[in-house]
Amino acid sequence: MENIKILKGFKPTLTGMPDLSTIQIPEPETIAVSAMDIPFIRPKLLVKENDSVKTGTPVFCDKRNNRIQYVSPGTGIVKHILFGERRQLKEVVIALEKTEDFVRFEPISSEQMDKASRSTMTAQLQQGGLWQCFRQFPYRDTADETHEPPMIIVSLNGNDPFSPHPKVVFENEFAFFESGIKLLKLFSKRIIVTSRQGSLQRLNGHKDLITHVVSDSYPAWDPAVVLYKLKQTPKENMSWCITAEHLILIAKFLLTGIYPVKRVITVTRSTDKKPHIITRQGAPVKNLVGSLAENSLITTGRFNGRSVDPGSHLGFFENTLNIIPDNQTEELFGFISPGLTKPTVSKTFLSCLTRTPKALDCNAHGEERACINCGYCTNICPVDLAPSFILKALLSEDIEDALSYGLLDCCRCGLCSYTCPSKIELTKILSDGINAHYKDKE
Repeated sequence: MENIKILKGFKPTLTGMPDLSTIQIPEPETIAVSAMDIPFIRPKLLVKENDSVKTGTPVFCDKRNNRIQYVSPGTGIVKHILFGERRQLKEVVIALEKTEDFVRFEPISSEQMDKASRSTMTAQLQQGGLWQCFRQFPYRDTADETHEPPMIIVSLNGNDPFSPHPKVVFENEFAFFESGIKLLKLFSKRIIVTSRQGSLQRLNGHKDLITHVVSDSYPAWDPAVVLYKLKQTPKENMSWCITAEHLILIAKFLLTGIYPVKRVITVTRSTDKKPHIITRQGAPVKNLVGSLAENSLITTGRFNGRSVDPGSHLGFFENTLNIIPDNQTEELFGFISPGLTKPTVSKTFLSCLTRTPKALDCNAHGEERACINCGYCTNICPVDLAPSFILKALLSEDIEDALSYGLLDCCRCGLCSYTCPSKIELTKILSDGINAHYKDKE
């Protein structure tokens, strides 16, 4: 195993870290196929309300490539098709039936996994609703099946400090992960498997396939950060990535011929510890979070997730729900407070001297102001960007300057927004710039 040194980032000590126990919750009454967490998709509906669907029935496809389908994770009746502004598809809600029926494919054996035809495997994954597990840099769009990636990065640790622990993900599933690694060799000659240093001690029997180890500083394990540290040629900017959990799903689907619906997620809040939860893909958010305090915000990531409504359902790429109190009260003389319980990046408060877990809330502790060129965003950026420079280039609509400053290397980790004393939403501005550049190229 090689060590990848990440000199920047942030190692937060936060309350609510999930433990390694697991619970399985009862089957929900409804599940949904969400389009809200799929970057750049242009969904085309393949079902209508009151249609019967099996587990694995295509629900919508991507208009950019009709072969890439998104399928039902349950058997039942299409109950609602929900749209947002300008009739943007939000989710297709399915009322589950007690008896499950599957769309079946021809299974393959583990021995055939690395000997099968690449085109055959691609077609089966597209029809089976799992091709989108592969994401392609620099935009993290669905991977182009006609492109051979210079490397594929497999991340064991998700995209959030509270993502499911790989030990729980691998529970009774490691054989599928090994088969998945075989499959990846059909698509690329170089496979990178990364793990956080802190996860290794829990993976004693599963270390052989890990090729690179990163520190526990967030977001060192993000595939975009790993790619930034490993790439040596411009061609490698077109590499692919996939999470360990999605690789297991792909292998399980190919070996069994049926769509796997089980997911491992975490639900975290500052007031208590929570185990890992085993549920069905697309489960209702309200079933997972339980009772909510007034003015609570639910996100799919502490630093870079989207905000979700309790009445919605979990998306395909989402495996954590963070419940954050929306505390907007003003603090009298907060600027002279010792801040013994406040998380801090700049060591402004005395809390930097203790290792006690800190609680986060939604209070920005101030209003947005002009950039003061303090350099905090540059000091914390894991891919060595100067976000304030990119910000000014984007605000002046000089995309060439933004690209020359490394805009496409941004991993969208959210740390620049978190540390900015001027309360500027740097991550959103940079992310919008990346998305705009992608759409201009289409």
